[in-house]
Amino acid sequence: MLGMMLVKEAIRRGASPWTGTFLGNLWLAVIWVGVGVVRGEVIPLEVWTAAGVVGGLFLLGQVFTYLAFQYGDVSVATPVFGVKVLLVAVLTAVATSTAVPAAVWAGGAMASAGIVLIQWAGPQSRGDRRRQWLTILLAFSAAFSLTVFDVALQAWARDWSGYAFLPVLFGSAGLLSCGLLPFVDSPRRIAEIGATKWMLGGTLLMAAQATGMCFSLAEFGDAPRVNIVYALRGLWGVILAWLFARQFGAAEAFLERAVMIRRLLGAILLTAAVLLAIGAA
Repeated sequence: MLGMMLVKEAIRRGASPWTGTFLGNLWLAVIWVGVGVVRGEVIPLEVWTAAGVVGGLFLLGQVFTYLAFQYGDVSVATPVFGVKVLLVAVLTAVATSTAVPAAVWAGGAMASAGIVLIQWAGPQSRGDRRRQWLTILLAFSAAFSLTVFDVALQAWARDWSGYAFLPVLFGSAGLLSCGLLPFVDSPRRIAEIGATKWMLGGTLLMAAQATGMCFSLAEFGDAPRVNIVYALRGLWGVILAWLFARQFGAAEAFLERAVMIRRLLGAILLTAAVLLAIGAA
């Protein structure tokens, strides 16, 4: 969550979201390709295509994530990412031809109500409303892309260790990210706008978070329960954005208290929806 706030600050200062996407995937590629080289253990060549597809899904999710931070507030985007746990539960059930439990549908209804509260900010200009809905759409697109990524990773990596599968996956994501280079800020520009420490710190923290989650999925599977723990960041997102808004110069510092209370209630509903899905996961 802290990584997201740091990246949002870098973007607020003028950094491109493509820079964050590229750097985040670069750190992951360097770390995991290094692990593969040191251990001398990677998946066979015939499995590389599958790993490359999963890496592409990860990149797509990252693109939507950073765009959501560019256009919207952390306290709006982060709770919406929480619906990923419900999407994972549904997609896992569909992929394994099992019935979707009633608790998941109830959780979906609660999540929808939470999103309504998050986007309800009282009287707004048309531009503000469009920006808020765009943020929700981008965050939901990120959640959906990463849902497919999670389920594919769990399915295709289960016959191999995480140490063998992830070097190829993140190496592929890193190579695909090179296509973003024409849109990536130069180190000089990042320094000129005072965003270096924010961008480096944020992308490194987000890479560390992705490493832990992806290794858990590749090594142990159980995507629904892994996502249940991960989705609790939505509640932390609103709380931390509210507490540190002035220090980061975030938009939350200038919102009415009633708006932030509604966002907090929406995040609580989303968190409750996630916890409701525990029994169904």
